Parts: sequence; C-alpha cells; structure tokens
Amino acid sequence: MAENDRMEARLKAEEAEVLKEAEKLEAELKSLKEKYLRLLADFDNYRKRTASDLEAAKREGKLEVLRAVLPILDDLERALEHAGADPGAILEGVRKIKDAFLRILAGLGVEEVPGKGEAFDPAYHEAIGVVEGEEDGTIAEVYQKGYKVGDFLVRPARVAVTKKKEGA
Repeated sequence: MAENDRMEARLKAEEAEVLKEAEKLEAELKSLKEKYLRLLADFDNYRKRTASDLEAAKREGKLEVLRAVLPILDDLERALEHAGADPGAILEGVRKIKDAFLRILAGLGVEEVPGKGEAFDPAYHEAIGVVEGEEDGTIAEVYQKGYKVGDFLVRPARVAVTKKKEGA
C-alpha cells in the first residue's frame, strides 16, 4: 500500500506540474494574442495613415501645378481685355505668354521630347504617318509635341517617320 501511496503522490505531483505548465502556456498564448492584436491595430493605423498621406501628396501636387499655371490664365485674360485696343500687339503678347508657360513647365521639370531630325523611339514617339526619306526611322515631321518629366513620359510626340525610298 505504501507503494500505491507513493505512486499516487508521484502522479499528483506530475499532474500539478502539467497543470502549472498548462497555466504557463495559457499565459504565454494570451500574451502573444495581445501582441498580435496590437500589431494588427498598428498595421491598420499605418495603412490608414499611408492612404491619407498619399491623398495629401496628390492634392499638394495638383495645387503646385495650378499655382504655377494660374499666372498664365491671368496673362491670357489681360491680353483679351486689351485685344480691341491694338490687335497687332496680341501676337507679341501671346508669344510672351507661351514663353512664360514654357518657363513654368521647365521649372516643373518638364522637357520636350526630341523631334524633327531625331531617331524614332517608340518609348517617346507615336508614329501617325510614314514618308519617304534617305534612311529609315528618322522623324520627318512633328504633328504634336511630346513632353516628359525625367524618364516619365507625360505625352508622346505624334510624328511622321521616314522610310527609305525603294530602289534608291
């Protein structure tokens, strides 16, 4: 019987140890679950903040362009107000407005896509016609100028491209 008592005592000790380990594991699980929920909430806040920052950056970009371009609208309105006084002066005024607009674009980092006489590049040019020429793939005529900002194409140039004359 003493043997049974010892066995029972040992089983109770092991059971107590298992219960203690189970409690420890439950506490660790609870801690990890809390950390997971905090991380999930942090990520959701980060996602919302990033979306908000992106919208603000888009809005600020539009405002920057509008602030840069509005003086051109002012100049055009002034030119139209004075058009009746001296119609010949309109041409010079429009040229000055165009030059001012090109300076604004340059200040925004906008560059003209290379045009007439340059090699055709499908990354920057849209061929809308073909004409005979001395060699293949040279831009013969620009119908609409193209523009880029760095390597980003804003609008392709619409061009006519040369094709070497047959039999020449």
